[in-house]
Amino acid sequence: MTRVVIIGAGQAGRRCAEALRERDAEATIILLGEEPHPPYDRPPLSKAVLLGTDPGNGLFVRAPEFYAEKRIDLRLNTRAAAIDVAARQVVTEAGERIGWDQLVLATGATARRLRIPGADDPRVMTLRTMADAEALKARLATRPRLAVVGGGLIGLEVAASARQLGCEVHVLEAADRLMARCVTPAISDRFAALHRDKGVALHLGCALTAIEPADGALLLQAGEARIAADLVVVGIGGVPNTALAEAAGIAVQDGILTDAQGRTGIPGIYAAGEVARLPHAFWDARPMRLEAWQVAQNQPVAVARAIAGEDAPYDEIPWHWTDQFHWNLQVLGDPDPAYRLVERAEGEKLTAIALDDQGRARGAVLINNGRDATPCRRLIAGGKALDAAALADIATPLRNFL
Repeated sequence: MTRVVIIGAGQAGRRCAEALRERDAEATIILLGEEPHPPYDRPPLSKAVLLGTDPGNGLFVRAPEFYAEKRIDLRLNTRAAAIDVAARQVVTEAGERIGWDQLVLATGATARRLRIPGADDPRVMTLRTMADAEALKARLATRPRLAVVGGGLIGLEVAASARQLGCEVHVLEAADRLMARCVTPAISDRFAALHRDKGVALHLGCALTAIEPADGALLLQAGEARIAADLVVVGIGGVPNTALAEAAGIAVQDGILTDAQGRTGIPGIYAAGEVARLPHAFWDARPMRLEAWQVAQNQPVAVARAIAGEDAPYDEIPWHWTDQFHWNLQVLGDPDPAYRLVERAEGEKLTAIALDDQGRARGAVLINNGRDATPCRRLIAGGKALDAAALADIATPLRNFL
């Protein structure tokens, strides 16, 4: 009987455990989680939880009894301290040794911290866990002046939620546009206009250098700019949790290095979710570490298949989304700014398709137009040259181009 230990009871760990049980009715599956909560989805933390529209129960994908029913041994408040590769054991912080035949590292990432003077002030927060969200929700209830450091997805989601709660909100972004890592300048401009229209003060090209206490508040210094705030939320990405792997001799490089099914260089050890850096077919097998809900949901299935002896690499077209105010943004594939962006706009709805120099769809950006996600995926996967002028005609359905 195979004994599988999964370190990390987040979405990736939970999904891997489920997929393993679907493939092996007899395997022993042990799921170790540091938090006191069973596995939950993180995307609602910056939106529904902060806004109070979701009391928290909706975050839990599975009821607590699910794990017992599926004979998944879920152990909460359990922190893995080391991996003994020779003995094939996980050593917990409490000193327990847990043996494994197959080991999955689903350790996720930690919110990146600022490394500037004043960043250790308790009024400087990050948002990564349910505990973070509940603490921030309580702070926002007092309607503080909020400064958000980072104009990426998480920062803008927090800014939108806080503004809807009646807070004065400033966003500081070191780049010259919002969401520069995942959308084109034209889309950045649209979201900048949305946030400004809702009363968010945007400070672009604004690199924060220090945070100082001042008259009971905080003073943020960024070049010549001085911004007063009662609370600061830092949203500048995540740092993959690779310390366990590195100490065990597993190769890491901004993530745990794996093959396309999550296998590390040590037989029997795998990495799942956003901690894994794997060759991705969409980028011609270039190693990528992808931070997205889709990866946490589906890449662990490829890991489970590898453990079960199936050959099924993780190769789906990248996709992520964000909700800010009443706008839903979905990004598929690679909408590189170097590509030609063909827009199909209708009011607040937009489908923008990125074409390479051969006219092939390489990416798409959708605003309030999720129904176009499936045909856009098919266009990107199809790889055929498209007529840009015809594609821009919104009267012609996208299915006509498939």
